Amino acid sequence: MHHAGRHEQVIAAIEAAISQGQSQPWMYEVLALSMQIAGRPQADVERALLSQIDFTAVNVPSMLMSAAHLTRFGAHAQALHLYRQASRLRPTRPEPYVLGLKLASAAGDAAAIEWAATGVLRYAWGKGHEQLHRDAEIAAEQARRDLEEAGRKEQAHALKLAIDEARKRDLLVKLTWSGQGELDLAVEEPLGSVCSFENRFSAGGGVLVHDGYGPHQNNCYEEYICAFGSPGTYVARIRHISGSIVGKRARLTMVRYAGTPYETERTCIVPIRPDDQTVMFSLDRGRRTAPRSIQPESSQTQKQRFADRSLQGRIGRLDRGAQRAAAQFGAARQVPFVGGVQPVVGNGAVGFQPIIQVISEGVSMSAMAVISGDRRYVKINAQPVFNSITDVFTFSFVNGSQ
Repeated sequence: MHHAGRHEQVIAAIEAAISQGQSQPWMYEVLALSMQIAGRPQADVERALLSQIDFTAVNVPSMLMSAAHLTRFGAHAQALHLYRQASRLRPTRPEPYVLGLKLASAAGDAAAIEWAATGVLRYAWGKGHEQLHRDAEIAAEQARRDLEEAGRKEQAHALKLAIDEARKRDLLVKLTWSGQGELDLAVEEPLGSVCSFENRFSAGGGVLVHDGYGPHQNNCYEEYICAFGSPGTYVARIRHISGSIVGKRARLTMVRYAGTPYETERTCIVPIRPDDQTVMFSLDRGRRTAPRSIQPESSQTQKQRFADRSLQGRIGRLDRGAQRAAAQFGAARQVPFVGGVQPVVGNGAVGFQPIIQVISEGVSMSAMAVISGDRRYVKINAQPVFNSITDVFTFSFVNGSQ
């Protein structure tokens, strides 16, 4: 019926299905499209799209998709409301703030701009976050000026305070060096998570916002930002990946409580050696109280990140003196910062030394006894464990996985 141009019949068929309890989420989207083509009132189109939320009340991705459809149909106010609703369900997701900021700026809604701009400054740390943060600050500054010109000085001052609060960072770590080589920075956080090239977004709130390499000086740095950090001890781990480093030294700068009266900065020189170098420091005033939920990175995005950092993509930017060192990059990059094997590098080759562990087999049991306060009863919790080794495979370190 749609291909035949019988849009009124499409509308009637879908409305009949909905009224008979056979509704599906896709029906509302098709219904809205058909209503728009048929020239139905805009209010009817918006109502059809908003009805889809009944099926996705706690599904944030679907809510974002519905908001995008509302934007396409020109229902900007309803789309902005939906973005704000999505941010309440998942406060750390950056998409509602980034997409909502455009709608809020176009509408000149100061309250919505404050919500979106502060959200972008706190949670938008993906690719191109610098531009997103600049856009957020520009929109907030324009909204503040508009409020002052309208004589609403208290709201303008409250907006400024909110933006200043959103700029605060519990921890900034930056590693810089000179030369044709490459260093990697990993930060071990108090919650047990590790933020590194392999895991750019950590459960402890950290983000590796820049992964640099030589020989250009303006790209020779690694930067870690944790807007909301957990109180405790942090460990910065520096690894030499490939190439030569001038002076065999790097500079590590740590800024704690940036944007607050307690802001402190510490800089130390880290010697570059074959083994990893560590620097420990504490964060007493961290604002994080629980681990952050991490949005899983798609396999395509992960592959693209590794492809962008591949050896083939960098050799062309290195001179002859660095190409020999760059030959180690591909293999060295595959060694994680943490794991069950220890890397062994020598004579230009990379190998692995296994760590031997003992696995018990058979039946074992642990028990815990709890005595009541009147010493009349004893409660015993027994936990039996049955271990059985079902098969053993022989692995040769000489010829790989044969």
